[in-house]
Amino acid sequence: MTTWPAGSKATTTHTDAGSDKPRLARVDINQNILNTNDVIDMFAIASPTNGEILIYNSSTSNFKTSDNNGALIKLNKNYLETVNNIASTSGDITVDASLASVHTVNQSGNAVYTFSNLQTGGSVTLIIKIQNTDLTASFTSDGSTRVKFAGGAPILTVTNNRIDLVTVFYDGTDYIGSITQRIY
Repeated sequence: MTTWPAGSKATTTHTDAGSDKPRLARVDINQNILNTNDVIDMFAIASPTNGEILIYNSSTSNFKTSDNNGALIKLNKNYLETVNNIASTSGDITVDASLASVHTVNQSGNAVYTFSNLQTGGSVTLIIKIQNTDLTASFTSDGSTRVKFAGGAPILTVTNNRIDLVTVFYDGTDYIGSITQRIY
């Protein structure tokens, strides 16, 4: 297993003066080669590109340029979020936070939204495009535990062709929701 070579640094005892004999430094030279190889093995990257982030993976004991799901992690100056379009328009609708942080839905009938795979400290935004008047919606974390909103469960905009924006944050205990309504 590759380990960081901090505990096996070579000395400069046989290379720090002009009168030293290089043949006596063979052990230190070999140790530096071994340490360099350990560093190369620890950083399991083929060719880094601008803006990539290295992530340590404890199961492989090395750094990679992708997360555990193989997705490339990169910081860009023009940050963009992934937007997932939910095909369902009514009934039981799952908002899967592992797919994206922003979801859109064209709601045409009454719906129960269930937020899944939302990790502690994570949030997800749901853009509900209202397709009919007088629609209802409820928001849960597992099908029964309600998302907590200020003032209780929200009522969707009753006007056709408007947008309601729901954001849910999970603090590790509670799913806390916020809604902005009647966007047009």
